[in-house]
Amino acid sequence: MKTKHTKNRNGVPAENDVRPVADIDAHAGDTAGRIASGGLMDSSYQTSGSSGSKKRPVRLLAGMALFGFSLMFLSSCFYHNETDEGPTPVSIVVEAPCRIQDVQSVPVSGSVASPYAPSNVAFLVSGMVLQALPREGEYVKKGQLLASIDPTDYQLALNASAAKVEQARVAFLRAKDEYGRMKFLYESESLAANDFQKFKAAFDGTRHQLEEAIAGERLSRKHLSDTILNAPIDGFITRRSIEPGEMASPGRPVFEIACVDPVEINVGVPETDIHLVRIGQKVSLTAPAVPNHLFEGTVRIINVSADPGTRTYMTRITVPNPKHVLRIGMVAEAKIVGDRKISMMTLPGEAIVRDDQGATMVLLALGFVWQKSKKSDSSVDPRTFCRS
Repeated sequence: MKTKHTKNRNGVPAENDVRPVADIDAHAGDTAGRIASGGLMDSSYQTSGSSGSKKRPVRLLAGMALFGFSLMFLSSCFYHNETDEGPTPVSIVVEAPCRIQDVQSVPVSGSVASPYAPSNVAFLVSGMVLQALPREGEYVKKGQLLASIDPTDYQLALNASAAKVEQARVAFLRAKDEYGRMKFLYESESLAANDFQKFKAAFDGTRHQLEEAIAGERLSRKHLSDTILNAPIDGFITRRSIEPGEMASPGRPVFEIACVDPVEINVGVPETDIHLVRIGQKVSLTAPAVPNHLFEGTVRIINVSADPGTRTYMTRITVPNPKHVLRIGMVAEAKIVGDRKISMMTLPGEAIVRDDQGATMVLLALGFVWQKSKKSDSSVDPRTFCRS
């Protein structure tokens, strides 16, 4: 006969609680039959004299409630398993890197600037502004009208200067004629030398007066022409500080013009890569503000002293800009192409994960997946060149 041991609260079989399995099964069957026939709910059974018989119906009711909750939990789990779907599988594409021979380059970045200082345009004469034409951001050509001031005063001054010239010319012609006659008499010894010198001095005086009057007329004419302000160079208006009706003063800038063809990219080359850069070297550039455009430039200047803070050498790259798509202040990324070829690994751009910690790549080796940081050599190529 098989026996069944029960355990106490500490998990150790009780010494006095060993009953045959057949007795336990018979007792369980008898209890189930009594539950089915309702015998356990009989009043005589509930009012029996022993204290254990009074607690037995309460335990059975608690067991039935626990049994019901168990059925509800199992049914809910079954329904959840029927409707819940598992995680969607993700397809992983594994590609092998390839090694290529490429020209060594130096990736740098900087800002777009004008190769020349902005041209500050100002009136040379004072007066009330009649018109001011271009606004900020407009492109102007050399000689184009920018602004003008009231020319009335300068026109009157020119007229007065012209009258003085005419008066001086008449006096000069009269003195010249008299000087010619006196010179003839002097040469024929019919006129004393002292008298001849007087006529000669008068002639020289009228000649100087005529020259002075002519110079004054030219100055008045120039002042009149200075009432019109024209663009001295081709470029964009970057600042306008004059409006019609205001008083312009000599030397006060009213327009600022910047040249944008060509432009320069000011970049800092690290001291570890400065030996790869030389004047006249070709450069490939891109600008985030101008997508899908590749620009070509040339190294024009390499500074001989490094920046003490960044330990980089300021390098200026000249870039033709005939369509004026590059504007001053834009950020540009450049790749200075060297002469030496190096061997490097290439990876698809999609294989590189970029976050705040830098650029990393995922490697599959020995049945494990590894994530490793990489130093990229490419900023303008869809491929990624790795050095370390």
